[in-house]
Amino acid sequence: MPLRTLAAKAAPAGWHRLPMTGDGSVLADLAYPPQMHPVAGDRGAASAARLSPAGAYLMYLNATPRQGQESLRDWPSFRVGHLLEDDASKARLLGVSRGVRFLGGTGTCVLDTYVTRIKANHYTEIACFVQGAISASVIVAAAPAAGWARVSGLLLRAVAAYQVR
Repeated sequence: MPLRTLAAKAAPAGWHRLPMTGDGSVLADLAYPPQMHPVAGDRGAASAARLSPAGAYLMYLNATPRQGQESLRDWPSFRVGHLLEDDASKARLLGVSRGVRFLGGTGTCVLDTYVTRIKANHYTEIACFVQGAISASVIVAAAPAAGWARVSGLLLRAVAAYQVR
């Protein structure tokens, strides 16, 4: 399972950073590779993606401040439940890793797969709830399931470079 190889590590040279903000301060930094570009997202969130010429997501990264009752302990069930409440018709947990070290914090990560209600798009993602010294946040790295094997190493590298405060 790829989550076992997740270890905090600074982003490679040439990568870009996006701040994730909350209450007027920077709570975390999302690192993303040159193949990706910032995309619009929720207020306070940081998002980057690589899109196909037709506009379909090929890779997606998102960092969002804690928004609910999620915690390190209940993250696996919380994440699958959130997917099903949000826009997934099916969601399945593939793996869990607890006590994952991040730059500035510790997290619980899941590897899951889901199918969207609209257009039945099938995605695989790594989603981590990360507790820093002053804030908690979520980082998600997703791609179409059919292309996951090709891009998962790069997305895992971006997750490993996530820096929290």
